[in-house]
Amino acid sequence: MLKTQEKTQDEVMRFMFDNHGVRGEIATLKQSAQALLKDHNYPKAIKALMLELALTSTLIAATLKANGEVMIQLRGGDNAPLKYALINISQNLSFYGSASLYEGVNLKDDASLKEIIGDNGVLVISVFPEGGVKWQGIVPIEKDSIQQALEEYFEISEQLPSKFFIYTDLEDLEAYGIMLQIISGVEGNTQSLEHLGILTSTMTLGEFKELNSLEILNRLFAEEKVRVFEPRALKFHCVCSKERCQKTLMSLPRHELEEICSDEKGTDLNCAHCGKTYHFTQEELKELLLKVSQ
Repeated sequence: MLKTQEKTQDEVMRFMFDNHGVRGEIATLKQSAQALLKDHNYPKAIKALMLELALTSTLIAATLKANGEVMIQLRGGDNAPLKYALINISQNLSFYGSASLYEGVNLKDDASLKEIIGDNGVLVISVFPEGGVKWQGIVPIEKDSIQQALEEYFEISEQLPSKFFIYTDLEDLEAYGIMLQIISGVEGNTQSLEHLGILTSTMTLGEFKELNSLEILNRLFAEEKVRVFEPRALKFHCVCSKERCQKTLMSLPRHELEEICSDEKGTDLNCAHCGKTYHFTQEELKELLLKVSQ
């Protein structure tokens, strides 16, 4: 294992054990997490939820070999305050996301996951391979944490037993975490996962904030043979654009677009993910209406 590393803001790093059939990812989200939340006035419970989603999305996306995108989404069920919360992350580990609540909702700061998603809420994992076929997994939320829902998904649907350890800091808007996952076909891999999971569970948020990734791995697995790989940078990057907004307007029923065109002031479209506003003048709207008519 490497002995030194500077403390970084946003990265994910892969590691493997020479003496166990287990691999892992360790991630730190700081500036990217702050950028994700800075333009949103979410209740504290939703901020914590978005930090967890961003962290777990990063850990999962870092394991994929094919180019493409991953979206992890929570959908509220019956009597849920939450409509949805999602993170979309690309293979280059840039991500964006947002959450939406029903109007008039008042959430406690410490609202549990079950209180947020109501009855029959689900976790949806969608993978969009570049040039490949989209696939999707839907996990009923029966436990009260995203980590447990993901662990059940990987064990049952993917047959890759995994463990997630997620730590969030609402004061500084930061997230830290580790994912451990078996390597298929290696004898004793599930026992190794349990052993390494026990070691990892001793980690604290304070240690994550103080130590860099290498120091954390040395602290947790001092008696193990660990190989680490080059860390990869993370960033928040929304894919919104005026062109995408144009497509949204042109997809509206004709009578709705005509009504929008009648306003001399034009109209504004706001990105739900980053809060950026795109203004369309009346002339621009009329040009879009002409294109729809052709």
